[in-house]
Amino acid sequence: MKMILHGYDMGVADIINKPIEPIVVRRRLSNAIELFLNRNHLASQVAEQVQLIRRQADELRSINISIIDTLSSVIEFRSGESGSHVRRIREATYTLFSNISRIRPDLKLDQNAVEAISSAAAMHDIGKISIPDYILNKPGRLTAEEFEIMKRHTVYGCDILESITVLKQSELYQYAYDICRYHHERWDGKGYPDGLKGDEIPLWAQVVSLADVYDALVSDRVYKKALSHEKALKMIAGGECGAFNPTLLQYFLSMADYLRDTLYTSSDELGASQTSPLPTKYTAVSTAAENLLTQLETER
Repeated sequence: MKMILHGYDMGVADIINKPIEPIVVRRRLSNAIELFLNRNHLASQVAEQVQLIRRQADELRSINISIIDTLSSVIEFRSGESGSHVRRIREATYTLFSNISRIRPDLKLDQNAVEAISSAAAMHDIGKISIPDYILNKPGRLTAEEFEIMKRHTVYGCDILESITVLKQSELYQYAYDICRYHHERWDGKGYPDGLKGDEIPLWAQVVSLADVYDALVSDRVYKKALSHEKALKMIAGGECGAFNPTLLQYFLSMADYLRDTLYTSSDELGASQTSPLPTKYTAVSTAAENLLTQLETER
């Protein structure tokens, strides 16, 4: 009996004692084979269901990103832009966080978190939909009163997010809320709307803030012409565009040339260029937003 138990412990499927009866052996072998086939069939079905669930999850994620891109691009359309700003901010955030997560494993940002943060980054200015056109598209400098109204887009964006019940149930919500509300906060506490200082500002909002400032500088806007890559970096490093986390700022500056080369084609004015082809994971998602923008521009 001790040897039999030892055999089972070693992984033996069955043990036949002497004297051997052919009929018994045949039946027990048949049972063992049937059990083996059933287990393989069950494992195959489980694997197929897992793949199906993953495909459905990917499709749902693509749909969510498409909706986010479309809504965010409509905001850009209102301010006379093509919508490429949204895609560049998302891609820049994805690139920066992908590298940050590798050199800072203590942040515990897995691939899903990085994708969620980059998707949330596209909604950073969603609150501008509540800003009057005469302020949003003013070619000159805003008055103090107009600027106070413009600053409210951070709060308006959070109000919009809070009204989307389905979004509040996803991990994307907190990232999107933080980015909407805090992407204009400053490291020195002189930002808005809450005057947060230092590490009080969520890291993802800090990253989006840098990406947003850079893109604004090198792009044509209703109130300015695009600046060169070198001029933009000089202004950011010199503190002319706000106060940033010194460590994050140095990291951004070290990545800036790569971001320029991957998100913009070479041109005298970066803002006048088209963005480079998006990675496969975003190509299909962005098509719906681009098609909608084409229709909107045609109507306009």
